[in-house]
Amino acid sequence: ACSLMHEPDILFLDEPTSGVDPLTRREFWLHINSMVEKGVTVMVTTHFMDEAEYCDRIGLVYRGKLIASGTPDDLKAQAADEQQADPTMEQAFITLINDWDKEHTHE
Repeated sequence: ACSLMHEPDILFLDEPTSGVDPLTRREFWLHINSMVEKGVTVMVTTHFMDEAEYCDRIGLVYRGKLIASGTPDDLKAQAADEQQADPTMEQAFITLINDWDKEHTHE
């Protein structure tokens, strides 16, 4: 709350909805979206894949490395294959992580 008083250009939020009820979570995202509409850049860390879909861009960090980035649709497209032509965000993250592991097992 204190960081909002100064009308920041950039706001970093680390898992801000962890442990809150669904109504509070929805209100929180409505507030974030209104800030974005006013020109504030908001960076959010989350473990909730449905929240990741609210974002304009996503960076998937795994084992301390950025292994994928782009819009939610970009990441889903990267993960799409014959078995899952239209993966959910969660399926996309799992696929991207599994693919990264397969490519980097020799390191």
